[in-house]
Amino acid sequence: MPQLNPFPHDGEGGLGPSASAKGWHQGYVAAVSSPSELPRTPAVRSTEFMDAFDLGAVAGRADGLAEGWRWRYFGEDARTGADTGQGPQPARSPVEPVNAGEGGPARAGYPLAWHCVGAAALRVVLEQFAPGSDREFPGLRLDRVCADKGVGHLYLPVRLVPGDPPAEPTGDPLGDQGFWHGTATDTLADAAADGPDGPDAPETRAPTFLGLVRYRPAGEHDFWDLLPAGGRMPPTRG
Repeated sequence: MPQLNPFPHDGEGGLGPSASAKGWHQGYVAAVSSPSELPRTPAVRSTEFMDAFDLGAVAGRADGLAEGWRWRYFGEDARTGADTGQGPQPARSPVEPVNAGEGGPARAGYPLAWHCVGAAALRVVLEQFAPGSDREFPGLRLDRVCADKGVGHLYLPVRLVPGDPPAEPTGDPLGDQGFWHGTATDTLADAAADGPDGPDAPETRAPTFLGLVRYRPAGEHDFWDLLPAGGRMPPTRG
């Protein structure tokens, strides 16, 4: 089982996770998605953040070695959580795909899954499925809401649109990186229907990539899977 954050998640007065909790979380994400070496500790004002980042990085590396590495597909800087402005990173997945394990008529269109990590996709799902406080880790809030609603899976259609991302931020965590996304749903069939021919899909004749972000409750971790249509290798920028 993935290691859990040992620091308090709820700050006083509803301020969200402590600096130590944030540091551990970001260190874990940075390490579990970079198999070559331990990530460099960011230089910030909070020594609590830096010390916890180092601990999280050790935990993330251990989990990566034991349970498999994860891909930061949407290009977030794990040390800051910010958009890198460079599209999906790293250029290739550090892991091989696995059987998606889906059922129903739509399963044939999504046979493979890449294990990923990152908050951007989960923030979009949260905004649609469970709007509310943004002070918690997205994975933790989604986990709680799914438990409350008895939901075991959530799916979000995503599409890499040709061309450059918007010049000015729009506030959409995926749209600002050059991705169209559909509506979060709890069934694969509904998500697949909101695809290249869906009413809200971008109009373009240029080649585009279509896939599904699949979230399965994973406690506090920002874990999810990327299921590309037809099982193709997801494209990257750069």
